[in-house]
Amino acid sequence: MSANAWPVASRLLGFRMEDQVSVSRGLRAQLGIIVPFWLRVEIHRAWRAICDMPLRHTLARRKGCPADFPFVLAEARSPLERVPGAVPAPLQRGKEHNVALVARAIDGVIVEPGQVFSYHRLVGRPSRWRGFRLGLELRENRESSGIGGGSCQVSNQLYWLAVQAGMRIVERHRHGFDLFPDHERSVPFGCGATVFFNYRDLRFANPLAGPVCIQQRIEAGALFGRILAERDPGFRVRIEERGHRFFVEHGARMRENRLIRIVLDKDGREIGREFLAHNRCRVMY
Repeated sequence: MSANAWPVASRLLGFRMEDQVSVSRGLRAQLGIIVPFWLRVEIHRAWRAICDMPLRHTLARRKGCPADFPFVLAEARSPLERVPGAVPAPLQRGKEHNVALVARAIDGVIVEPGQVFSYHRLVGRPSRWRGFRLGLELRENRESSGIGGGSCQVSNQLYWLAVQAGMRIVERHRHGFDLFPDHERSVPFGCGATVFFNYRDLRFANPLAGPVCIQQRIEAGALFGRILAERDPGFRVRIEERGHRFFVEHGARMRENRLIRIVLDKDGREIGREFLAHNRCRVMY
C-alpha cells in the first residue's frame, strides 16, 4: 500500500490518526520483545556497512606527524574521572583503558580538504580480542556495561573540537541522558556525541583549503585533544548557548538548550553563524 493510500484506507476502516500512531508504537514494542537486542544490533550494523561501501574511499585514514601542523585550530582537555566515585571502580578502570585505546587509534590521522573523518572507520569494532574491556555504557535507555564502554569520552571531545575548528558536521547523535552534574564542566551542556559501532557514528568533513591533523593522548589523568592545521585559516569560532533550562515533563526532570556557532574574522567581526543543535534529554541526577 502506498503512503498516499494509507490515510484513505484508514478512514474507511475507521482508524483515527492517534490509533495509527498507537498501533505503530505497539508493533515496534512487540518487535523489541520478539527480536533479541543483539540481533537488532547486528541487523543495523549490516545495513550500515552496506550503505557505507560506496563511501569508504572518501573517509580519512592516513596518519602523519602532528608536529608538521603548527597552528592550533581547537584544543580541549577532559578528566578521565569526571565525578569521583560516581562509576563503580572496575567499570571506571575499563573506561580509562578503552579511552586510551581509542585515542591511540585516532592520534595523528590527517583529514584532507573535502575528506570525512569517521570515528568508527578508525577505531573499528570494540571487542575483547582487540583489547577492549567492560566499561559503563547506555543500552536501550538504561545504564549498563559493555565491551568498549566509556570510550564515547573521545567522541564527545572530538565533536567539540570539530565544532570549534570550523569542521562541517556530517553525522552526530546526541546522548539520551545527562548522567552527571556539571562538575568541572568546561563546555556547554549538549556538546557531546554518542557512538555505537557502527551505525551511530561521529563524522565531520574538512571544508578548509588545507589538511588538518587530529591529536589525541592521555596525560595527567585527562584526555587531551587538538585539531591542528598547517597555517592560520583566518577565522575564529565562538559557541553561543541559548535557552538553557531544567524543567519537568511527565514527571521526569529534563534539560535542554540550543547551540549556535558564530564565525569571526581575526579582528573579531562576525562573518557567519549557523544553528548547531537543539539538545534535549532526561536528567539522571
